[in-house]
Amino acid sequence: MSSVATRLRGPLRSHRDQFVFCPEDGFWFRPLYSEGKCPVCGKTVADPGPAPLLVRFDRFSLGLAALGIVSLGMTVLVLVMYFAG
Repeated sequence: MSSVATRLRGPLRSHRDQFVFCPEDGFWFRPLYSEGKCPVCGKTVADPGPAPLLVRFDRFSLGLAALGIVSLGMTVLVLVMYFAG
C-alpha cells in the first residue's frame, strides 16, 4: 500500500518546491498552478529560482506541531493541578 501512495504522491512532490519570483511586483508563486504567469500582474516569468525558506516551509506541519506541544503542555498542567490540589 505504501508503494502505491508513494507513486501517487511522487509527481506532486517533485513540483512542490519549484517557485518563480516576479520582479514586477516582488511575488513568489508556483508556475504549476498559474500556467507560468504571475497571478498578480499576469507577466510570464520563466526564471525558476530557489525560494526563501519561509515560502517553501509547510505551514500546516508547523501548526500541527504547535497544537501538539500546546496539548502536551495542557495535559501536564492538568495533571500537576490534579495531583497538587
